Amino acid sequence: MKTKVKLYAVNVDFDFKPETSWRLALEEALEPFGEALVSFETDGGKGWHIEVIGQEKPAATAVKTALKPFGKLAATIGPVPDKDWLAESRKGLAPLRMGPFFIHGEHDRGRAPKGAIPLEIDAGMAFGTGRHETTSGCVKALLRLAKSMKVKKPLDIGTGTGILAFATQHLFNVPVLAGDNDKDAVRVARENAAINGLKKSVRIVTSDGYRAAAIRNGGPYDLVTANILANPLISLAPDLAKNLARNGRAILSGLLKTQEKDVLAAHEAVGLELDFRLRQNDWSVLVLKRRAAKPRR
Repeated sequence: MKTKVKLYAVNVDFDFKPETSWRLALEEALEPFGEALVSFETDGGKGWHIEVIGQEKPAATAVKTALKPFGKLAATIGPVPDKDWLAESRKGLAPLRMGPFFIHGEHDRGRAPKGAIPLEIDAGMAFGTGRHETTSGCVKALLRLAKSMKVKKPLDIGTGTGILAFATQHLFNVPVLAGDNDKDAVRVARENAAINGLKKSVRIVTSDGYRAAAIRNGGPYDLVTANILANPLISLAPDLAKNLARNGRAILSGLLKTQEKDVLAAHEAVGLELDFRLRQNDWSVLVLKRRAAKPRR
């Protein structure tokens, strides 16, 4: 079914390649003006383009205020052409190989190489196509754990498109519970589960962190994935500690390498410790476990 809604875009272009921390701060400042954000190089790497798309037209004064701390930047605000823009954007996404998975859009359905596990992911208004370092890093952590760990009860917090829940189901061959606090993400993840034949084995609920009854009453979990952001990970640390099984593992991402210290400190304070970490460019994946009890003297 085609998605046709009135959409508006905030576009910012500049003729230099920004430092990563500066660019991420700029993207964070622009995020409130829409539901989807794209950011990429232009002019052969000499420039940069950021576009935020949403269903409400932002006030020009508000956008100007958000840009003020970043110097002489200007934004253009206008309607997005009336077409199935989600479908159009997906056409440009090439399929992605990640371990045994062939991650693709509808336009590459049926093209998975022999022996690969196809995952058709429609991002829609949700996060997680596998292309961002945080998502791909979490999949790599899952692949590493699958070599030595048996999982019976996994949980995916902030599931987005559902990609980590689907990968978990395939790798460990068990039912997966997943939650997200965004209704659009829940809808997209459920649609993706149906497309991939996982409707019965991946249950997706609306939940703010661990608050949904299905999640509260379903633990403890021997595998928890949470690819969200550093601050939510910190605030959810006590809930993770309550819900992680004694020999379980938690895969946390959505954080920069510079944020590792704060995220680890919050979890160490509730009895968890680092098992291993993976890093890709500026991004980090932390795999945690319960702190081993000290032997009694």
